[in-house]
Amino acid sequence: AAPNVVGLLEGSDPELRDEYVVIGAHLDHLGTRGGAIYPGADDNGSGSTAVLSIARAMSLNPVKPKRSILFIWFTAEEVGLIGSKYYTDNPILPLNKMTCMFNIDMVGRNEDQGEGDADADNEGHIHLVGSQRGDTELHNLILSANQHVGFQFELDMESVWNRSDQVNFFAHGVPVAFMFGGFHPDYHQPSDTIDKINYGKIAAAARLYYLAIFAAADHGKFEMKTSE
Repeated sequence: AAPNVVGLLEGSDPELRDEYVVIGAHLDHLGTRGGAIYPGADDNGSGSTAVLSIARAMSLNPVKPKRSILFIWFTAEEVGLIGSKYYTDNPILPLNKMTCMFNIDMVGRNEDQGEGDADADNEGHIHLVGSQRGDTELHNLILSANQHVGFQFELDMESVWNRSDQVNFFAHGVPVAFMFGGFHPDYHQPSDTIDKINYGKIAAAARLYYLAIFAAADHGKFEMKTSE
């Protein structure tokens, strides 16, 4: 079985670095089924690449966030969010020191659900899921970061809330945000191949979360809503 992969960027403030922000993406896909290879270029090679790009950019920047950043590439998302649940059940850092969690899954393609919502119509669009379930300050922080990126956020895909790794963090009282490009005809098909990837969209998603993570690391604790 593949393990979770984690990396820690220590915060710059000695009094705050024991608190941390999580950015994660799942690294697994469907493997080989019926003799066919399922590459998973978008799901979730795209998100894994974005997290790696963020980690590299932050490591090269001489200015570090005040709080620490924990990068996690989760295993076994496709078979029941197992890797992220394992992490939240067996954290390497105290969960009560985690201020928020950013998840990124499928950001390498434009949504294409057919007539009326085709690929070409969704170049600058991306879904933001779950960011208003916890602390609206987290949602607003992402909107502010987006002023430098220019995505058109769609907030209409809460139906996928339970289908990616952020739910296991939210269950432990951590405010979360889930960035998701949307479905397309190659979803969970052997045709989810690298030649169809929109690299500019991955880069834009990485830039957005890079800025949001810096802001979140300076913000500090976020609060969970006491009621809907």
